[in-house]
Amino acid sequence: MRWSDWRRLAIVIFLLSFFLGCAVPSSSQSPPLTAASAKDALDNWNPNYCKVAEFYGFYKPGENQEVAYVLIANPSDKTQKPQVYAARFQLLALPDGQSRWFLVSLVTHNSGLSRRQGWDNLMIAVKNQPPGAGK
Repeated sequence: MRWSDWRRLAIVIFLLSFFLGCAVPSSSQSPPLTAASAKDALDNWNPNYCKVAEFYGFYKPGENQEVAYVLIANPSDKTQKPQVYAARFQLLALPDGQSRWFLVSLVTHNSGLSRRQGWDNLMIAVKNQPPGAGK
């Protein structure tokens, strides 16, 4: 083989390894955020005020974040109507390299779209439950 053939072969191998390397998923899998673990985190962060009456589902606004839409009732005040809240969960990296989900905000827009009520400064760790637990 001539020098130009070796060079072409090296370029083709380099390009193939680059594109195949970019297409392979990373080995670090993030832990899934389940509805049961999200509901458990919401029920336990402030049990005198917050009880999930209904879990509507998740919305994924971006990488490493999920928003759960929930109907929350106040167990200590039976006259207060339940309200729909958006609970924002963020996947954060711990110092040991592990990833873990945290509840970072819980807000509602029941008083109108321009008025948010709730908590924006939470840092509640979500306990990962095994599949099928918590139901």
